Amino acid sequence: MKGYEFYYTQDGSIGLYSHSDGDVYHSKYGALTEAWEKFVLPSGLDKLINTKDEINVLDVCYGVGYNTKALISYILNKDENLLRKKNFFIKIFKTIINKIKNKKNEKNNNKNSNIESIDNYNIKEGNLMLSKYIETNDKDNIISKFNIDCLDINEELVKISPFLKTVFTPQEIFTQIVPKVFKCFDTYWIIRNKLSKFALKIALKNKKSVTELLDLKYNNDYDLLEHDYKIHKYANYIIINTLIDKYRDKYIDEDMEKILNIRSINKFFSKSHIRYAKCKQDYRYKFMSKLNLFTFLHNIYYNHLSIRYKDVDFKASESLIKLNFMVNDARKSILEIQKQYDIMFLDAFTYSKAPELWTVEFIAELYKKLKSRGILITYSNSALIRNTLLENKFYLGKIIDAKTGKSIGTIAAKDKSLIKEPLSNYEIGLCNTRAGIPYHDKNLSQSRDDILAYREYDFKYSNKLTSTQYMRSRLSKK
Repeated sequence: MKGYEFYYTQDGSIGLYSHSDGDVYHSKYGALTEAWEKFVLPSGLDKLINTKDEINVLDVCYGVGYNTKALISYILNKDENLLRKKNFFIKIFKTIINKIKNKKNEKNNNKNSNIESIDNYNIKEGNLMLSKYIETNDKDNIISKFNIDCLDINEELVKISPFLKTVFTPQEIFTQIVPKVFKCFDTYWIIRNKLSKFALKIALKNKKSVTELLDLKYNNDYDLLEHDYKIHKYANYIIINTLIDKYRDKYIDEDMEKILNIRSINKFFSKSHIRYAKCKQDYRYKFMSKLNLFTFLHNIYYNHLSIRYKDVDFKASESLIKLNFMVNDARKSILEIQKQYDIMFLDAFTYSKAPELWTVEFIAELYKKLKSRGILITYSNSALIRNTLLENKFYLGKIIDAKTGKSIGTIAAKDKSLIKEPLSNYEIGLCNTRAGIPYHDKNLSQSRDDILAYREYDFKYSNKLTSTQYMRSRLSKK
């Protein structure tokens, strides 16, 4: 992992700092919080999930996988009741209730004989019109299956992504020590302040070098984190299983072993996830024929799952989600894809560092792969990125932070009705300035330096207003 450094973010998730680019993959406020608030929640999944049989998602620049993990967590939390193992006595109780309901329905149907005859006529004659009761039942029984395609060029990051753990923040330590009952007393706030200071002392800290660069520190402003976002307990295991299917016995190879044993970064890895991956890989590819190890593997593998996952059926949850990792230049991968997507996460590295994934031509390919009612989401608010999307005939909107009221990202869609918070006239005007001049990569094969150089040339000889000139002209008009 040369060139990268891990650090703790304020929500307990782990961010990544790239020394070669001199920039971070995630903000200090939280990699997981960003994934939920900038990608998963604004995607409209609450209205889409369980309304169709299959939902296709594209995660451009998977990185260490927080967007995909948050998405898996959302899906499994949404369908928790469908996946939960049912008790034998609960099943009997429900069958009794259903029988009572059916008897009541039969009595009501006998009273409304005219309506019943019409329904019978429609069914007998082969009429397409069915009763409302049948239609609602069919809709309620739909359980969406998700196909998630993850694009990234860095194989090392993809492989270690399920091993990154989330640590307890001082806020979480406090809430575990102090019962919620104390909220009704004044002493609650006194205890909270004292214990939060104590939590700061025992909380994990970052290295001084990263702390100074990013101003990262655990402090007492955790009231700013209103939501406690979590990764579902199955998410990393589903990713591990998919990666083992992809790499087979070469998943945890000698190179991976070296990375996992580096002292400076192994504290960021979950040992239980690593043990699970090694056991699963060894069981599948090395020890299948050695019967003397069967009992040993059985105890590790099945007990490891059964201890943690007694409530939910892991196999059922895994069947809802199909992951596919395409580890290559995203420009090549996007040309190979023949699928249409409902949701796209465009989480590429900042455009000044990775311009090849923000060009007009690359976005055009994303436009082709997006369904007519699909949505593309990105964290960027820049005029350059928004103008690139506008040039590809997208309708644009803003992702608004509920607390601050500020824009924290951009939504693009083919259907204008999907945009709830459209761009203002001022923001559209900014896109038409020099700041909005886009990147170009005609054959999707040019180098980073060439893309930057061509854009710099266009910027230098453009007749458009600069962003500062545009702001001044607006102020003078006012």
